[in-house]
Amino acid sequence: MEHPYIQYMYSYPHKMAYRALPDLEWKDYAGRLSGGKNSLYFHIPFCQYKCGYCNLFSLAGQKLQQMEAYVSAMERQARQLAELMPRDAEFSDLTLGGGTPLLLPEHLLGKVFSIARDYFGIEPGKSAVTVETSPNQTTGEKLKILKEEGVTRLSIGVQSFQEAELLTLHRFHTAAAAKEALGLIQNVGFACVNLDLIYGIPGQTMESLGDSLGQALEFEPEELFVYPLYVKPGTYLYRQGAECAEDAFEMYRFVREFLLKAGYRPYSMRRFVREKQEPQSINQTGKGRLERDFVRQTGKSGERNVARELPGSLCGFGNTVSIGCGGRSYLGNLHFSTPYAVEPGQCLSILQNYIEQEDYRKITHGFLLPLEEEKRRYVIRHILFGRGLCLADYSLHFGSQAEKDFPLLLDWVQAGYALETAGFLSLTEEGFSLSDFLGPQLMSEEVRQLMER
Repeated sequence: MEHPYIQYMYSYPHKMAYRALPDLEWKDYAGRLSGGKNSLYFHIPFCQYKCGYCNLFSLAGQKLQQMEAYVSAMERQARQLAELMPRDAEFSDLTLGGGTPLLLPEHLLGKVFSIARDYFGIEPGKSAVTVETSPNQTTGEKLKILKEEGVTRLSIGVQSFQEAELLTLHRFHTAAAAKEALGLIQNVGFACVNLDLIYGIPGQTMESLGDSLGQALEFEPEELFVYPLYVKPGTYLYRQGAECAEDAFEMYRFVREFLLKAGYRPYSMRRFVREKQEPQSINQTGKGRLERDFVRQTGKSGERNVARELPGSLCGFGNTVSIGCGGRSYLGNLHFSTPYAVEPGQCLSILQNYIEQEDYRKITHGFLLPLEEEKRRYVIRHILFGRGLCLADYSLHFGSQAEKDFPLLLDWVQAGYALETAGFLSLTEEGFSLSDFLGPQLMSEEVRQLMER
């Protein structure tokens, strides 16, 4: 296979398929939060600098005054939405993603947690809380705040322990800074620590990749997310004409074998969990960055908890409320967010509009999923992760058979990419390794065309 890296399916449909909606009212959909557990996501779009591969909604170089205005807007939004929620709406988990949440000074970081507590009932010891961080922003003072606020999962983006590779990625922390941050995190102690790495970096070798993996394991993280490099339009690496290394697929196989020998079990193409410990039941990321979205729906980080699903669970239909601009909300088949942008000028304009907005109760940009798209979302969010797609659950929910709705699944079985065992249709080892090639095949033509436009 010439190029197995097509697209990372961390959520479906992608925000690039979102369009203007007729002015919908939050109050008409808030009732969907009634009863079961819901997820909460706070998007903090501020960064020290823009990473070379980042195509997320984030901004570098913003002043303290802008951050203060943004957090105040978050509180206004939270208050307005909370006033219209049903009384029995409960939130089981919170994720702070970005951006770099720990770029906020201590008083604003504390304010963000108080918003979650005052308006959504997120309490230390009662709720699962995930926070993303970067080495340069990981200080003892801020880690103390996270500990006091009951953070259960901390995810740190290291990407590489090789100085040359960090510079290629346009990352401006050093390997020494990453180790110092990881040491501080170990000293404070969190139930689950995740460490992000990237492979396929121009100039990266198997030796340098192995060295980064080895240095990461010295800190015994509960999880590792290991991503292939994607060079997306609008990013620094794209403007530089960079490309993912030609031997990236071989690097993935190397990573998988390396971590298996070290006692880490793959729960998806990207996520590896230390075997001696069950996956943490924690929330959205979110930047995973963003498995954020899948994570929110299943307990934390969608795929992070999917391996523990039992027949009868209907992952992929949970609700997520996002506060701030840049994050997306899910209320049943209604997905919505602020408009998607990567270019700094556009991001700044969206940010300023959000800060100046007076009424956050209208839903103007998103995607209403018809039944066919709900089916696709359900299949995508199961078969690429953990135990795979429970065929009985699919039939229970949709009144049809997955293999008939999606004959492509049978093609995967015949090709050796998937197999059916104990009522689950799951990917084989070969299928897992080709997740970014197989997943996009499940997209509808309508969503594909919207994204291309």
